Formats: sequence, structure tokens, C-alpha cells
Amino acid sequence: MKPTHLQWIAPFLLSLFLLSCAAPRQLKMADRNKETIRLWFEEGWNHNRNEELIEKCFDLNWKDGNPLRPNQLEGHEGIRQLVKYYRNTFTESHFKITHLLADEKFASVRYEVSAIHSAQAFGIAPTGKHFTSTGIVIYEMAGGKIKTSWQELDLMGILNQLKD
Repeated sequence: MKPTHLQWIAPFLLSLFLLSCAAPRQLKMADRNKETIRLWFEEGWNHNRNEELIEKCFDLNWKDGNPLRPNQLEGHEGIRQLVKYYRNTFTESHFKITHLLADEKFASVRYEVSAIHSAQAFGIAPTGKHFTSTGIVIYEMAGGKIKTSWQELDLMGILNQLKD
């Protein structure tokens, strides 16, 4: 039996339809992931709303992949600990997002930060000095929430600014 146009065009059209449905879903999740990161930086850090946003922005089993904090607790209690440390150590902090990229599984942000060194950090007693720095964080996302974080920052730049 010789195939007709309808026998091959129907599966082709169905494939196109399924592909077009999948692309908007991925785009929506990427946008949701971006919004989570934007919310965490702009409202959490810059407007001191970290505590109220932890459950909205972080997966219950969040993990920190930063080698500077090998004993970091995990989950919501871990992120609370991290926020408390940074809030006490680097006061008057302000973040500016310079780049924000996301897909359905990962988000990445590059930021500029300014703050005052108010407590012991990196083996240096509090200096009261203002500093600026940049950093990059890569996030593994799950359901629009942060599942794992990996941060790189200009530590040498910070240390040079804090020297006497």
C-alpha cells in the first residue's frame, strides 16, 4: 500500500505541535528561575528580607558548594546561618546584579557588592573599612527554588582593600 500525504503529515504536525509546547514551558521555568535569583538579591539582600524569603527561594535540602565553607549546614537552617554570618560580618551591604542567565535547571548571576567589614572575616579582625567586590554564583534550580549554590568571589580584591 502506497503511503498518502495524510499518513506522513499527521505525525510530522504532531511532532511540531509537541515541540512548540515544550519550548514555552522551558522558557517559563527559566524566567521563574531568574525571578527567584532577582528576588533573593534585590529584596533579600538589598532590602533585608532574607529571612522571610528563605522558604520561597530555597529548596528544603539546599546545599552550599563553596569550598570556603566546608562545614556549612544544609537546608533552610544552613542558609539562615550563612545569611546571619554575612549580615553580621559585612554590614550595609548592597548588591547590583550585572548579569543574570537561566535555563530550566540552572541560573547564574554576576554581581557587584559594596559593604563595610564589621566583624572577623578571612582571618582579619574587623576594620570598619568600606570595600567593593564582584562575584559569580551558579545555582542548581529545582521547581523554581535554589537547590545548590557555588560562589566565586574576588577574595584577593577584598583582602587588598581591608589591609592596613
